[in-house]
Amino acid sequence: MQFHLVTKEIWNVAMTLYRYLPLWLIDRIVLFMCSVVFGDTSRYGLRRPAIGPFSMKIHTPAYPVVDVGTYAKIKTGEIQVLPAMKTVDGNVVEFADGKRHPFDAIVFATGYRSTTKKWLKSDDGLIGEDGMARRSYPEHWKGENGLYCAGMVRRGLYGSCEDAESIAEDISKKKKKPDQA
Repeated sequence: MQFHLVTKEIWNVAMTLYRYLPLWLIDRIVLFMCSVVFGDTSRYGLRRPAIGPFSMKIHTPAYPVVDVGTYAKIKTGEIQVLPAMKTVDGNVVEFADGKRHPFDAIVFATGYRSTTKKWLKSDDGLIGEDGMARRSYPEHWKGENGLYCAGMVRRGLYGSCEDAESIAEDISKKKKKPDQA
């Protein structure tokens, strides 16, 4: 897995430096600060991309990760970084390294560009041709047969949070009344 782990404070420094310094120098400064704060993230399965974090933000749709709470849980082993998924069979996932693990729930996070239409065989009209929710806000998140989508109407993190809350509430209602689900 490759991405840049950056704190909000370091990112704010980069934003300030953007007015005065070239991108390559900002990237070097940011990467140095990140190495001081996080150390070698590769020992936890997190590798940094070849392009620097600020250059990446300027030239690609990718964004550096700012969630240091998740990184803390990775360091303690509470969250485990696994290789790329190869196949999914029911609740069992096979990874690129050949290992298989069962999961209670599988959540696909497709990133900043939705590739959902490439791998989802049937979405019952939930996903549009652009890979985003077909329905308009606020009824965009709920599909049929237990399929939901969160963060797929371009409303940012707040919208994703709102979607997740709606989905959790719907699942909770179905668990309380399984005969009516």
